Amino acid sequence: MNDARESLESNPIEILTSPSDECPYKKCDGKGWLWIKDWSRLGKKDELDENGKLLRAEWMEQCKCYEQLIKQREVDKKLDLSGIPSIFKNATVASFEVSKYQLKTNQDIATLARKAAINYVTNYKLMQQSGKGLYLYSKVKGSGKTRLAVSIANALVREYGIDVAFIKSADLISQIKKTFNKKSETTQSEIVDTFRNVELLIVDDLAIKGASTFEEGVMYDIFDFRLEHKKPTIFTSNVTILELEEIYKGGRVNKRINKMSMEINMPEESIRDQEAESENAELEGLLFG
Repeated sequence: MNDARESLESNPIEILTSPSDECPYKKCDGKGWLWIKDWSRLGKKDELDENGKLLRAEWMEQCKCYEQLIKQREVDKKLDLSGIPSIFKNATVASFEVSKYQLKTNQDIATLARKAAINYVTNYKLMQQSGKGLYLYSKVKGSGKTRLAVSIANALVREYGIDVAFIKSADLISQIKKTFNKKSETTQSEIVDTFRNVELLIVDDLAIKGASTFEEGVMYDIFDFRLEHKKPTIFTSNVTILELEEIYKGGRVNKRINKMSMEINMPEESIRDQEAESENAELEGLLFG
């Protein structure tokens, strides 16, 4: 008892918050705040010291992790609002496994693509200044185009806190056509302006089929604005930029994309089926022991 009293007298300030592994500094419970008690002021009224500092028996202080916690919440919010599919929310460039491709040539192609993705993130400020994005293409579905594009976006949100919008080209057109309904609360110009102005735009599955004059006009409107205002865009497609001429007959869309992005070839091999088989094998183990 005497030891406890002597300890409090020599060091009356005590942190009452239980430390948790959720705090990177293991000081708070992971919520970013510390509950502190000054036992020497127990039973005393709050007062100001000679420097005007408020003295009290108990108070809350921000933990060292508080700013990181707030930043992470902002990142999570940006990712939630981005439209990125939940299956890719945790995708990273580092976890893009080139070993999943069976052919050595495809592993080499994937290695170069991943290297380009890493360097794009590292040099994003320069890319942003020039308004340059990436154009990831391969004819085979499930080759990792979307996965790599989203991994880049996730890294940029976490590193630079930028705003991102992810949209499949067919969904973009569908959203705009819905505004033609008189009961729609959103206008075509509002949707177009959203994708015109967002800091980083990801257009997934561009040119999976022939485009109508209307569809080409919408794409041109968005891409031309982003080109002129140097806003980076990342595309995924099953055709090369040159082959876009066969999709957008007017010839204006592919010229804009050629100017605003760098073309990166992805492997002509699907890893989606392999991943599905691996996942199913694990689940079968759980189901059948």
